[in-house]
Amino acid sequence: MANRNDRSEQILRTAMHLFHERGFDGVGVDLIGETAGVSGPAIYRYFSGKDEILMTLLDEAIDRVLMSTGGQFDDPREELEHLVRGHVQRALEERELMSVWTRERNSIPKAYRSRLSARIKRYIDRWVDCLHACYPDQSRDVLNAAVHATHGLIDSTSMWPEKSLRTAGLDDILTGMALQGLEWLGSDTSRTTSKSRSVRQKRPSDRSA
Repeated sequence: MANRNDRSEQILRTAMHLFHERGFDGVGVDLIGETAGVSGPAIYRYFSGKDEILMTLLDEAIDRVLMSTGGQFDDPREELEHLVRGHVQRALEERELMSVWTRERNSIPKAYRSRLSARIKRYIDRWVDCLHACYPDQSRDVLNAAVHATHGLIDSTSMWPEKSLRTAGLDDILTGMALQGLEWLGSDTSRTTSKSRSVRQKRPSDRSA
């Protein structure tokens, strides 16, 4: 891609809006160009095609999240709240960009996927490491599932009706719900559930007719 300038930014913002509204597969290069005020072929002066536009937006989304959640903390609980609140902030303030990240990751061609997957994995691993420091009795598999569940709660705002997004104090509501949900990892219920699951896994299969 050529250096970013006003025209390439216009193309990106237009594509972001269209991908959010119609989905990646429902948008063509000609529509992006027409909506952005340029011809379809002119887009190729800035991007190799629709795939590169999507990849650029996904990279930007990850960059924004990493900026919001960056930093080093001595207290893992403080870090956890920072991670949750930073992710919430991006989901609410940049809803269209984050919806593209949430819904269109699997739309990119295989040539781009390994790099994108590596970036996402590093972000997920940071959450898991933080949760492990907060809830050391839980396995990393359980903590990984908890991270995805938490992100699912936060990222779902991209599909909310506009009226719900105008709820006063929504950032605090989402942050509080996410943190309270993660508290389950330290409860007696979670330890009992994990122990029961372990017993079931070791039990021989029932081979009766």
